[in-house]
Amino acid sequence: MLDPYILRSLELLPTVTNDAFNIEINNLVFMDNSTLISSSKIKLEHMLSITEEFYALNNTSANHQKYVLISNSLLLTTTSTISPVEFCLSLSSLIAFLLYLLPPISITFSFQFLGVWFNIKGSRDFVKKQIAGESDKHGRSLPHKWYLDTLQKP
Repeated sequence: MLDPYILRSLELLPTVTNDAFNIEINNLVFMDNSTLISSSKIKLEHMLSITEEFYALNNTSANHQKYVLISNSLLLTTTSTISPVEFCLSLSSLIAFLLYLLPPISITFSFQFLGVWFNIKGSRDFVKKQIAGESDKHGRSLPHKWYLDTLQKP
């Protein structure tokens, strides 16, 4: 077997006719959260175009239903209806989708960025709500078991 990391002249390499080298390898790649930060909608559309081209070149895709738009420049109130923001991507032969409609999160919603929780409204009440929500989520994920004081003591 030839080492793929050693450069050799093509004249010195033996011709391989063995079918053992025709092995198909399936690739599965998970990419975690990507964050795009921009000062304008036009710049964000440009970055979205680049990410879509990247996905096309690497034969991957993103779940566009999970995209989240966070903006401090939209005039939102706690009672207003949130309408989606339209993003038009640059025309390219690699891009499958040219138009995205992303609903922005409410100003009362908290979000996590680099492990830190934020709230667009700047309210501190979201911390209590977030802790309660995380506790409920954790409680629902545990199997239903009774915990007794005697079991917790060493």
